[in-house]
Amino acid sequence: MKHQAIGIIAATEFEITPFLQKVTDDRITTHARLNFHEGRCGDIPIVALFCGVCKVNAAIAAQVLISTYDVSKVIMIGVAGAIDTSLNILDTVISKEVAYHDVEDEILVRFHPWMEQPYFIADQDLLNALMIANADDKTVLAGKIVTGEAFIDQDGREAIIKKHNPQCVDMETASVAHVCYVNQIPFIAIRSISDTPHESGNESFAKYARAAAEKSIQVLDRYLSLIK
Repeated sequence: MKHQAIGIIAATEFEITPFLQKVTDDRITTHARLNFHEGRCGDIPIVALFCGVCKVNAAIAAQVLISTYDVSKVIMIGVAGAIDTSLNILDTVISKEVAYHDVEDEILVRFHPWMEQPYFIADQDLLNALMIANADDKTVLAGKIVTGEAFIDQDGREAIIKKHNPQCVDMETASVAHVCYVNQIPFIAIRSISDTPHESGNESFAKYARAAAEKSIQVLDRYLSLIK
């Protein structure tokens, strides 16, 4: 069966490099000052890249993937900070719904893209497939992810909990979900925890970020291995 390419985005180089090491027939093309890796994972064609930190960079990458490479779906991988106190380092959240924590809800409802509510809902087929592929891993769960421009330590945590009560927070996922929503492209995110309310800040991130990035790739790999 011939597959249409899957787009894979990570924010930073260390979050995508372990995945790219598995890619065969890697060909690099450049658009918008970003390097897109076209290749294969087994029989699955993929286009993968790191986009740079923050919402706009992520949105640029997602739109190029869709417009230039005609990907069938987009998957965001990488690390996140836990908001939910029950999460531990290296637990992994697969996005069930995604929102911006630093954008007023009415913006996306009253203006483009005129949503009925401010949450981007994950593609149900992708969510089901990822959960089935990772059913034996009890550290993988489906949940809510929120996105904003600031690195969240203890400051700002309570406001995010009050408004959204998410499992985790990052700086890119909602932007990619936003672009996929307006283009009607299936999207989901896989984010592994690099810091928690108990182990927070730059020190925890530096200690666990690479292991968390590799964990998100393991979760992705299990899904890709099931595609026929």
